[in-house]
Amino acid sequence: MIMGLNFLRCALLVSSALLAVAETSIDSKPQQTIISFGASGAWWPNDLIDFPTDVQKRVGEMLFSKSGLWLSNYRYNVGGGGVGVTAPKAVAQSFLRPDGTYDWSSDKAGVTFLKMAQDYNVPYITFFVNSAPPPISLNKASCGWDMTSGQVQPFANYLATVVSHWKNEGINVTYISPMNEPINNRKSCGQEGMGVSVFLRGSVFAAVKAALRNASASDVGIIGDETSWGIEADAEYPLWLSRAKDSLTALAIHNYDFPTDGLVSSYAWVARTASGLPIRFTETCCSTSGGAGPWLFGAQYDPTIVGALITSRYVWQFLTLANAESFDWWTALSGEMGCSPTADATCATKINSNGWNDGLIYFDPDHAKNGNTQLYLTKRYWALRHFSYFIRPGSTRFNINNTPSGVVAISTLNAGTWNVLFINQNTKSIPFTLKLPGTSAAVTGITQTTAQDDWAAVTIPPVVFGSVQLTLPGQSIFSVQFTTVGGPTQRRSDD
Repeated sequence: MIMGLNFLRCALLVSSALLAVAETSIDSKPQQTIISFGASGAWWPNDLIDFPTDVQKRVGEMLFSKSGLWLSNYRYNVGGGGVGVTAPKAVAQSFLRPDGTYDWSSDKAGVTFLKMAQDYNVPYITFFVNSAPPPISLNKASCGWDMTSGQVQPFANYLATVVSHWKNEGINVTYISPMNEPINNRKSCGQEGMGVSVFLRGSVFAAVKAALRNASASDVGIIGDETSWGIEADAEYPLWLSRAKDSLTALAIHNYDFPTDGLVSSYAWVARTASGLPIRFTETCCSTSGGAGPWLFGAQYDPTIVGALITSRYVWQFLTLANAESFDWWTALSGEMGCSPTADATCATKINSNGWNDGLIYFDPDHAKNGNTQLYLTKRYWALRHFSYFIRPGSTRFNINNTPSGVVAISTLNAGTWNVLFINQNTKSIPFTLKLPGTSAAVTGITQTTAQDDWAAVTIPPVVFGSVQLTLPGQSIFSVQFTTVGGPTQRRSDD
């Protein structure tokens, strides 16, 4: 009798221990198809063009190869020429000459890395525009002006000429974004920019679509309008989107208001109601902490896991709460370290308040003087690699249920392989159970990024009765791949 009671007591203890560990599961209903993860080639090529060829090639490998980020989208900045811009490196050269002819050699820096992306067969290449060049702009500058109806057709014809030229040169231009944060004409001229009224945006998109068709480039999709804040888009979409949705392939949005989860969901509802178009997240950078609010934007260089977790949660927000089909970081490389890596050996790995969280890879801002062409990786680079490496184009997202407190996750299926990506913002490790869908499940790989590890393989635990016991390290990004028989299928839900 005593032995029986002891056995029962042990069984209850084991059961209680198992119940104390959260069981996370994958929903059976497919959500959106993921198109791409990317970053832009804005501005940094102006520096990198002066680096040795072997370093340039290393950059291409780090961005585009399977041994690097394996980006599936590259955003090429179609330059406005930089006329009037006060920051010499925050520009891109224009192909359009003052006499109306084109000089296709003018943007050697940007085109060098554009061609590199093509050589690596990056699946999607997006051309984006901050300003029309001076031959078209009202003030004959590349900033501080507002478009009127008189510039719409010349601007559309110019974009079609640029796109069709590079397509003929073998560049797989898949999308064009004709404007960027169009409520802000960059009056201070710290960078290129033009204003486009909400009442003119529909006309611009329609004119670009017609011009692309006339240039035999109708297969190039148009995305817009790259609004800076979600709450700004909520107010503006009803004013212009109904007139533009037939010209657009997808909506493009930024998050510089750093919205709450509720505001992201609200934005998604407005976007669906106003157009039904898919959403693409096309730019973010430069937040100084977690949380929400536009005041988070500011100067800081944070190469640590803390900054990586902030970025990762932005990806989670827009992929899960807005059903965005892509995510692009602002700029792939940056010289805005805020310190000198030659003067301070710890500069590249420490947080400071002088630099900017705008890059994935950094270089010495004084390279031209000191000859330092070393590249410095951030934890943000490795965090984005979890998304771009494991969630390839065509992956279907599924909701994931009952994640532990302080943990968010993204689950995807592609070509028979599942990937579940966990983001643990807790400082302590979290044990939990992952219930795998289907039958005959087999875990094929686990990779983690932590404060200590950039990209580390984790010992694969056994699958027991269709579940696997996992432990997320504190402050980590943690990706699990597995296969199953049966279970949910890879298709987009039309419900």
